[in-house]
Amino acid sequence: MTAPDRVLWIGGPSGSGKSTAARLLARRHGFRWYSSDTRTWDHRDRAIAAGHPGAIAWEAMSIEQRNALSAQERRRLGHDRGPLTREDLAALPERPAVVADGTPFTPATVGPEPLRPPVHAVWLFADADVRAARTRSRGWGAAGTAEDLDRAREFAAELAETGGVMISTGDHHDPRQTVAAIEQVCADWLREQPAADSLEERRALIREGNAAIVAQYRAGLARPWSTAVPEQIVRAYDCECADPGCVELISLPLSAFPEPFGPEAPPVLAPGHRAR
Repeated sequence: MTAPDRVLWIGGPSGSGKSTAARLLARRHGFRWYSSDTRTWDHRDRAIAAGHPGAIAWEAMSIEQRNALSAQERRRLGHDRGPLTREDLAALPERPAVVADGTPFTPATVGPEPLRPPVHAVWLFADADVRAARTRSRGWGAAGTAEDLDRAREFAAELAETGGVMISTGDHHDPRQTVAAIEQVCADWLREQPAADSLEERRALIREGNAAIVAQYRAGLARPWSTAVPEQIVRAYDCECADPGCVELISLPLSAFPEPFGPEAPPVLAPGHRAR
């Protein structure tokens, strides 16, 4: 079970650099990476199983019906993923420490109650036009929409009220700049946390993160209303060479991965890299 003080939370609006920074931090320090994005369908299925009316109604809609929803209607159909995220994190092994990222994360999600002792959390921000450009470059994301702008304003207001730590990433042209800013703020926490002991353990942690991305998109394809095909779903995956200094991401279609994509599958490696 992962103790609350062994989780570093990274929140913020879409396109602020959360996932890339979290992945690089985890790889560099030998921690586990947890992304709320990779739990989207699992969380929805759990909400449906619990009888949440909004989750049930949303799942029953066609894609066209969802696209026609207003921001207010989307919120009405949403469900609180905070408790589900805390359940996920509590179920992880005691070590190593965890770097968790997610757009749904707010100060209310991470503490001070029910997570004690105090947690460590930072929120990344950038102007809407910067975030929109970033999400356009990766082909997905909702930065710059009315719903996104409302959420960003709410985040900023809540952080101002709670004293949450904000990091501006608008002028960060390399994700390593964001990693360095987080490391500066969280230096003590990073130094004190248990990390992977070997290259093999580091590689297993990276594979766990890559497998979570694959599982997320395969779960989306399995929805009865899905029209996508594996060849069309291209995402970035972490190089599994396990070198702490490696920052390479490899863009691959979902069809490139065996099913199941487990620990025994060949390593995902950037050109010129090898599993040492």
